[in-house]
Amino acid sequence: MFMKKYILNFSYAFRPRKPLLTLRLVATFLGIFFRNKRPLRYVDLAIGYACNLLCEHCFANGLKRNGRRTLTPVEYGAIVKQAMALGAVNFSFQGGEPTLYPELLEFIRHSSPERNLISVTTNATLLDRRSLAELKKAGVDILTISLDSAVAEEHDRFRGVPGTFAKVMETIRLARAMGFKITLGGVVSSQNIRSAGLVQLIEFAHKLGVIIFLALATPVGEWAGKEEVILAKADHEHLAGLLKRYPLLRTDFEANFVHHGCGAVKEILYLTPYGDVLACPFLHMSLGNVFEAPLADIRDRALEHPSLAAYAKVCLAAEDPEFMGYNRGSFYGQEGGQDGVPRTLAACMAARRGVA
Repeated sequence: MFMKKYILNFSYAFRPRKPLLTLRLVATFLGIFFRNKRPLRYVDLAIGYACNLLCEHCFANGLKRNGRRTLTPVEYGAIVKQAMALGAVNFSFQGGEPTLYPELLEFIRHSSPERNLISVTTNATLLDRRSLAELKKAGVDILTISLDSAVAEEHDRFRGVPGTFAKVMETIRLARAMGFKITLGGVVSSQNIRSAGLVQLIEFAHKLGVIIFLALATPVGEWAGKEEVILAKADHEHLAGLLKRYPLLRTDFEANFVHHGCGAVKEILYLTPYGDVLACPFLHMSLGNVFEAPLADIRDRALEHPSLAAYAKVCLAAEDPEFMGYNRGSFYGQEGGQDGVPRTLAACMAARRGVA
């Protein structure tokens, strides 16, 4: 099963029309297997937090801060080059809803799309044939489309706008016909882990032959303080059964280059529009800011933390009590967040020790 999933992951990365990307992938794997290198793999690039939907769980609202300096397309391009020097081959443009931003194509063009795997994470409601053609021309390879249930009413209720499901289905059909690779992305919580809509969604992905990623419910953003959404032990056991049953089903643990587990910092980083570097979108603690330090230095410092240095066997944001304790509260809360300055992992740790 592991090898089958690994080969399928590679099929998403292999793009014959991008020979320079292929060469970089080959060099990366040679470095892993023969030189024991530990490369970065994937960077989420949030370009802004505006959105046209009203999602129940939205993590991005907790990171939004009006008035802060934001990265320009040229500056994003410079950060991409720093990440590439660390091994990164996959860059995902995110929001909010990234297709709301007219500058999205410019962001992509500054990110060496001929040498990288480029994806856009989208709710898919604003895309049509013309905009899809523009994304493809700019170098986008993968659309990661948010879909939380195969039952239209359930998906629309979770995303907060009626008619969303029907538009997503149309966009999936159109994008596949135009040659995009598709992945589906949903959220699994204690409330939907056993729902018929979730199982039907997984079976829909398998019928299409596309990978589906499930993010574990995390009490941040709009779900801040809602511990009831977190998966219980029995829920995790049920999810493990689904992962064994459906080869195309993934959590982030199955997407790493080699090791199974949490790839935060080892292989994955998240960049806010304000230059803050996070371990992942759901760990709302800054590891540093690219306006103040090189990406390599920020990553090196973060890897000094034992939980971030290792491939944890549980999700730090949704299963690890220690990290979930650090992660409580607003990104701009009292634990280091005065005057619009984000709280840091070090500040959160110190605050927790003080409480203890």
